[in-house]
Amino acid sequence: MEHNDMDFEQLMDESYFLPNGAAKVALLEKAAELADLEGDVEAGYEAREALVEAASFGGFPLKAIVAYSWQLGQYDRNPEAFDSQTLMWNYKWIIDDVPSFAEVPTEQIFSLLEDLRRRYLEYGVSDRTYWYYYFRLAMGMGDMEKAGECLKQFRTLKRDSMSDCTACELDEEVHYLNLLQEDEKALKKAKPIIEGRKACAEVPEMTLPGLLMPLHRLGRSEEAEEMQRRSYSMLGNHAKFVRQYGDHIGYLSVVDPQRALPLLERHLPQAESAEDPVARMLFFWNAAALLSKLQKTDESVALSLPPSSSFYPLIDRVADLQGQLEEQAFAIASALDKRNGNDFHTQHGQRILAERG
Repeated sequence: MEHNDMDFEQLMDESYFLPNGAAKVALLEKAAELADLEGDVEAGYEAREALVEAASFGGFPLKAIVAYSWQLGQYDRNPEAFDSQTLMWNYKWIIDDVPSFAEVPTEQIFSLLEDLRRRYLEYGVSDRTYWYYYFRLAMGMGDMEKAGECLKQFRTLKRDSMSDCTACELDEEVHYLNLLQEDEKALKKAKPIIEGRKACAEVPEMTLPGLLMPLHRLGRSEEAEEMQRRSYSMLGNHAKFVRQYGDHIGYLSVVDPQRALPLLERHLPQAESAEDPVARMLFFWNAAALLSKLQKTDESVALSLPPSSSFYPLIDRVADLQGQLEEQAFAIASALDKRNGNDFHTQHGQRILAERG
């Protein structure tokens, strides 16, 4: 049955059994559209609640933001009509996604964070989640000093009903140490994740790829190789993990560039269509580093990309492809840095290219 022939309930039922991703998002968007055409606010809210989760965990952060904004507006008009617990919980995902878009001003980002704080206090929970997401925002916006201050505040407060799972929180602390280039501390902090004692829906998948270069830099080559194979097999082929595919390509560009080529071919089309510009930026830098390394070592490069890829015309011009990847990545970085008032992302990209290319 074509989506256009389905009614609201059929669309919702079919989406229920799909994994988070493009197909599920498309069904839920159609369901929300039908509800809006019927003027059924309750049904529209139901569809968007499912859409926020599917889009947040399926690699479509912008779609999640738009759907959540609609929900929040409806809730504020008639709070008695909707479930506040789910709405409050999902607000965290939106706060996390918004800074990836350079067109969102700093003032608006922190206005949303303060709105979350107000709503959480009214809901009856502490500032723990507020400080945790302030920590995450500060990291994402390149203010590592502020991130450290927020982390200290967060650690002083007890867990409550709005706290993320312990595996997710641990993953973010590992990411923080990675950004500080504290390799030994990052690996020590990640030990419960590495050993499987801490896990959730996206951990260790989100964590392990970021540990490959720390292991390599510390000379723990066998561990790095074992982790590369194990962690890549966990990722499957999911748009949510574009950033992690880039980590694998970057690591392999250092230790075995030819092994990275199939990953580049497989995931570049995903990366170029990724809604998350930060994930796209990081993937492009790692891909450019790989192409740089292959040219420096005079290794053969025979790329195969689908004709639908915007990079398809460059598959026989490796230097031009490398240049285009770098140009697009640094354009994203420049826009983010201008908004954030620093050069954090630009410097991070330069480090990736210097180390891995």
